[in-house]
Amino acid sequence: MPNKKEDIYRRAYDQLCAYMDEHKLRHTPERFNILSSVCTLQRFTIDELRESLTELLISRATVYNTIELFEKAGIIRHIEKEYGVRAGQYELSFLKSSSIHIICQRCGRVREVKDSTFSRILEDKRMNNFVLERYSLYLYGHCKVCKKKTKKYKLQYI
Repeated sequence: MPNKKEDIYRRAYDQLCAYMDEHKLRHTPERFNILSSVCTLQRFTIDELRESLTELLISRATVYNTIELFEKAGIIRHIEKEYGVRAGQYELSFLKSSSIHIICQRCGRVREVKDSTFSRILEDKRMNNFVLERYSLYLYGHCKVCKKKTKKYKLQYI
């Protein structure tokens, strides 16, 4: 029986190799080590990725350059963030074709929300001369923890 983690890595590996061959880029061990960590984490910040690579002695520049390569190859996508509260997150792009993310403006936490009603609305929507392949929706507000902290802070100074 195939292992899901191995399937994810194999798909990402094949996609990366095809991209590197097409663009005549080298197949380095560092790139494949980073790819393995990315496939294990699935959603991550650069700092989380670097922590997972501590034993491999891969430079910060190599990590950043490789993440840029993975984005161009379509292996990962950047989860858009505003307000700069926390470092942007990345996720494997082929795991979910469409997504809705809620993002806390205070602490920067990102959570994915499943909403079949919204998905059906978009799938049923007819758009002239346009075929919808996937979507990403970002909703900004305050998480439960930060909302409590804000109320507590306001009560202390009233």
